[in-house]
Amino acid sequence: MALPHSFGTNMRWSAVQPLRTVFHLLALIFISINAFNVDTKNALVHSHSNGHFGYSIDFYNEQKGMPVLIVGAPEAHSTNPNLIGIRRPGAVFACSVNKKACREVFIDKKQGNEHRLNGSVLAPIEDKADQYFGATVRSNKKRDRIVMCAPKYKYFFSKFEVIEPVGTCFFAENGFQKTEEFASCRQEPARHGRHRFGYGQCGFSAAVPDKFKKDDERIFIGAPGVWYWQGAIFSQNVRNVTDRPNTEYGGKEYDHDMMGYATATGDLDGDGIDDIVAGVPRGNDLIGKIVLYTSHLKMMVNLTDTISPQQGEYCGSSLAVSDVNNDGRDDIIVGCPFFTDYATVKDAKTQERKPQYDVGKVIVFFQTAPGVFDKSMAVIGQDQWGRFGWSVAATGDLNKDGFNDFIVGAPYAGENKDGAVYVIHGSKEGVRDKPTQKIEASKVAPGTKTFGFSVAAGVDVDGNGLPDIAVGSWKSNRASVLLTKPIVQVNGQTDADSVTINVEDKNCDVDPKMGKQSCRTINTCLKYDGVGDTPNELEFVLHYDLDNQSPEPRAYFLHKDIKADRNIVISPGAKTKDHPNSIQRRVRLEKGRQKCFQQRFFASSTMRDKLSPIHWTVNYTFEESKTGRIRDKLEPAIDTTLPLSFQNKISIANNCGKDDVCVPDLKVTAVTDREKFLLGTQDNTMQINVTVENGGEDSYETKLYFDVPEGFEYSGIEGVGDKTTTTAPSCSPTSDKPDENGKWTFACELGNPLPANTVLSNIVKITANEKKPPVKPIEINAHVNSSNKETEGTTQDNYFSYTVPVDFKNQLNLNGRSNPEQLDFSTKNKTNEEVFYDNEIGPVVSHLYEVLNIFRN
Repeated sequence: MALPHSFGTNMRWSAVQPLRTVFHLLALIFISINAFNVDTKNALVHSHSNGHFGYSIDFYNEQKGMPVLIVGAPEAHSTNPNLIGIRRPGAVFACSVNKKACREVFIDKKQGNEHRLNGSVLAPIEDKADQYFGATVRSNKKRDRIVMCAPKYKYFFSKFEVIEPVGTCFFAENGFQKTEEFASCRQEPARHGRHRFGYGQCGFSAAVPDKFKKDDERIFIGAPGVWYWQGAIFSQNVRNVTDRPNTEYGGKEYDHDMMGYATATGDLDGDGIDDIVAGVPRGNDLIGKIVLYTSHLKMMVNLTDTISPQQGEYCGSSLAVSDVNNDGRDDIIVGCPFFTDYATVKDAKTQERKPQYDVGKVIVFFQTAPGVFDKSMAVIGQDQWGRFGWSVAATGDLNKDGFNDFIVGAPYAGENKDGAVYVIHGSKEGVRDKPTQKIEASKVAPGTKTFGFSVAAGVDVDGNGLPDIAVGSWKSNRASVLLTKPIVQVNGQTDADSVTINVEDKNCDVDPKMGKQSCRTINTCLKYDGVGDTPNELEFVLHYDLDNQSPEPRAYFLHKDIKADRNIVISPGAKTKDHPNSIQRRVRLEKGRQKCFQQRFFASSTMRDKLSPIHWTVNYTFEESKTGRIRDKLEPAIDTTLPLSFQNKISIANNCGKDDVCVPDLKVTAVTDREKFLLGTQDNTMQINVTVENGGEDSYETKLYFDVPEGFEYSGIEGVGDKTTTTAPSCSPTSDKPDENGKWTFACELGNPLPANTVLSNIVKITANEKKPPVKPIEINAHVNSSNKETEGTTQDNYFSYTVPVDFKNQLNLNGRSNPEQLDFSTKNKTNEEVFYDNEIGPVVSHLYEVLNIFRN
């Protein structure tokens, strides 16, 4: 129902806390990237016992230059003496912006319900019970005029036979000494009934312009129940109660569109006069739309969601107007709180899109020329059921970047669905597509519910030059004022004392064990400036993260350097404590003055990856106190729209030419010491002479891969080399078991780098397995590669394949023996004719013969 507005901060700085010399690492509270400059630690939270206090809120200058927060409580039991005895008429409260103090403002000057003669009986012609006074409170941008409404106020029309919720509003300016009632739907002769103004609920929304013609000062009153809830806008002249034109009936196809659910004002056609934008959340086939009118209700244009239109998203239920891209023309901010996001979230397993219901969204329509709104952008909510866009308010320039910002309420978002408010920054391109800050109820006042149901902004309540905000939470009967912190804008850069590092140039002492290593120095320069009342000195923490793009850091900070400086500690995320790649360093800066800091680092001489540069990042934060204050002043906030870190890199020295890109040209060939492998000989070892050539530039992490076929075992490698080297490379199997064909693959380190124009020859020895020798032709496969890419089309000679046939030489051994070995035989024995039995010839002699084939064929 009610719509909202803006926020700010103020502080002066004198002394600065001394530089701490001890790091209490666990006690550091660092500013979150998701936070910016709306302070949540020192919120001023107003509360009331009941009555939906916080249902609507807005800032108003009760006295010149002295803002108060006006809070509506539409179900409150009023203490207004004029309303004694009336059940829950509702109330509005004026609350201090710097201390916990609220008082009810007595707006209604009439005694009770007005009575008139009904025949001879004096009877009430109105009913203020449950009228929901305070459901709408809305001031202008100058904060010197305000409207407060009771949309459920009831009136008895002709002959006292009909009582209908026409609604009513009260207008005040320059304080509350004089108020004027405007019940635009309460018109005589009777215009009652659902088909006219009877259920209009005038004051469901309202808007107060700043720019108007002389003698034509108006307010705009939304009445969504007019004409069978088609809705209407009344342009009420505040100097002439009967000058109240309204938008016309539109035909039955517009029934229940509810125009006037929300309203806002701004110069929408460039004529210097504020116009009116009306929200129609059920229009355009339930997608919602907004309609723009001049101050005298001449229709200008209809606008609707063209980005991702969706029935039921309720676009137009909240509105604000502000120039967010600083082009000199007002833009329109539209809430669509029931939007369901079907695109963002995926199921982790199925990768199917998961609908996120009622996340809500906000659309900004940009005025690209006077009266032309042909560009729009959307910001999508983050929490399912959060209803992002339920309320919106123009804040002014929160971070002083030259672009106006706005806030968005999502009363059911955040932790435990207690509500949240989001800060959206304007920009030259329009608006940022992600919130700069998310303010959750639990961070402001634990236990608060519906935080963000109403919002207000655009007023600097503490005088620090920055607008502040307020948030209503009707379910908890609370209204909170949140100050905007001054801003620290940090600029800087980081580089090294050289663009390269030569890991073979070991010029820096490490320790007695490691001797000397190659080192370089990181130079980081920072300067901060302030927006608002910022301190003259600030303490920052620099977070160095070295070689952060490498799985295994190749560079490190020296432990003794860290121990020598009490302002440096090892970061918790460092890979090792002995040679950390991540440290934190506490430094002090003076506002407006650049200061540079040097930090030495070392590169490992045993690194494998010498192609990739060593990257580093320097993040900066500053320590935030638990209270958010320093010497009773709000701490500044780091401007998170500027870079929060600085990155650079240093290349590892190489022989890659001017482009610093090495392109090798590798080639592998092989020849065996025999044309065929003969099984059955004494020599069962085969030698393969593998030659690798690099005809291009240096080749890094160069490896030779070769296969040991089934039936053979790897017996070693010998380097025959050339002038470059005679050392055999180191080889090892690539797996702990052979493949399905019984084949092993070995990898050999050839050089890191393998220099340009190098030829390496190595003899690989493989030995046939005696128990299970090869029986198939021997396939000799080898290939070579490196971590740097070769020119496309030159890699075919990186592979070599050769087949050696297998032959067999059979070695037969013949062995024999007889049993008995010797036998005496006499010729005197019987002749054959005389022999009848074998044993009559002589003893039996057995001969045993063994034929042995050494290799199976």
